[in-house]
Formats: sequence, C-alpha cells, structure tokens
Amino acid sequence: MSERRLVGIIYNGRLEEARALAQRIAQAVGGEHWIASTESLESRAGAMARSRLAITVGGDGTTLRTARLAAPCQVPIVGINMGRVGFMTELAPEEAMERLPAYLEGRGWIEERTMLEARVAPEGHEPSEEGLPTFHGLNDAVVARGTVSRLIRLAVRIDGEPLATYAADGVIVATSTGSTGYTLAVGGPILDPRLDCLLLKPVAAHLGLNTALVFPGDAKIDITVEAEHPVVLSVDGFQDLMLGDGDRVQVARSPYRARFLRARPSSHFYRTLFQRLGIPPRPGLLSPSHPE
Repeated sequence: MSERRLVGIIYNGRLEEARALAQRIAQAVGGEHWIASTESLESRAGAMARSRLAITVGGDGTTLRTARLAAPCQVPIVGINMGRVGFMTELAPEEAMERLPAYLEGRGWIEERTMLEARVAPEGHEPSEEGLPTFHGLNDAVVARGTVSRLIRLAVRIDGEPLATYAADGVIVATSTGSTGYTLAVGGPILDPRLDCLLLKPVAAHLGLNTALVFPGDAKIDITVEAEHPVVLSVDGFQDLMLGDGDRVQVARSPYRARFLRARPSSHFYRTLFQRLGIPPRPGLLSPSHPE
C-alpha cells in the first residue's frame, strides 16, 4: 500500500465562516490536500482512503459525517468547533491556525471510540443475511414514528431474549459518544466516551419502563416494529430508512472505530462538559490550576 500523504479538509457548507476557515487551512497545508463540504463528502471516498488526517470545520454534525467515511480507512480526525456544542471537536476557531501545525506533524495521541452498526431485516428475514441495508454511526440509531403523530409499538430483545415492548414515540440506541446527543435531550445519562457499551433509551414511553439501560459493547439489540403507520430508522441523524410492520433493526457494535487525534488529555472531556452544555461553573468549584 502506498504511503498516505493527503490531508482532507471537510467543512459545513451551510456556514460561510466554516468555508472561509477551511480555505485558509487548505492554503496553509499546501499541495497535498483535498477539500469538500459535507454535502459533497460522499464523492470523496477515494481521497479519504489515501489520507493521513481529516480536519473538520463545523460542529458535531460535520464530525459525524466525516467519521462514517474516515473510520473504515482508519483516518484520524481533528475537529474545529464552529457549531453550538462540539463535544467531539478539539480546537476553537480562533486557535486553529496556530495549533494545527502540531497535529499535521502527527504530534498527540489517538483516541478510539466505539461505533454502532444497524442492520435492517424485513419481516421473514434474519439480520445475519447478506445484502441487507446496513448503516454505521458514531452517535446513535433511532427507530421512531414518522409523520403520523401516534405511538408505535417496538418489541426489543437483547441477545435474543425478550426485554420489553415499548409503546412510545421511539427507541434510541446510542454509543457512549452519542450519550451527549439525542439521549441526553430525553433524559438519558452522560457516559464517558471511552466506554465500550450501548445505551438504550425509549422516547416518551407510555407507561412501563422509561429508564435508560446500559449494555456491554458486544450486546445485540433487536427492535421489531409493530405499527401500521410509518416508522423511520435514522442513524446519526442523516442516514434514514422507512420501516414497515414486522421489520427488524439489529443494532450492535460496528467493526469500525472512530479515531481522533488529540493533544489534550482525556480528562478534557470533563473539564469542558458543563461549558459545552451551556451551564456556567459555580464560584469556588474551579481548580486553582484552572482559573476561569
């Protein structure tokens, strides 16, 4: 295999400031780079396979789209946060140009994160069969009602054993990385992103168990649709597939892992957690070595 030399620069095409910063980075990187908006990223799979680093300029959505393409190629990602939260990003826009050279030189350490795989088996088929629709995601897989505002019934099994049949708006299966996304918005726990596990959280369950459940990373979670009106599977919020009555979605650990090039210690996730959630720190709780 030839040495990987390219640097990919992926930006949120809906943000003019992201495009402008991406262009500045491209000029600094020089000739051995490629640049794409998130809207045109799918067409750059070949370039990604020849890349040594992917730089994202946007929010977590930009990172999620990039991870789906980068993970199979084991390309590490450095994220520049121009979104609202940016849990997965590494740099702020104002420090990017100064600090990026160190990342381009490969300094830092690689953080790997669990991804999930969602396989869709129509009624009468098994998820293990070849050729079925398969999606990989870093955050979550959501099976939820479509355009009709009615509860749906979702029968859930864990490693083949019945768990519950939820009457709800939907069910979320998230990675530890995804615990700060949709699951958090519906009352789920925040998990350390280094954990290898899967999180199950019903959305607006009618009676019954509404509590989040955490399973080991090698668990297989089967969700069977019991509804006569539209149901949709959404993976990471941008890979969507309509489901019908009797369709089964099996969610398990993906064979791929997202890789991030980091310079900050792993504890930085906690250092910035409340800040990224928009919660101001309480006076007196900041460490003397980390003044506000």
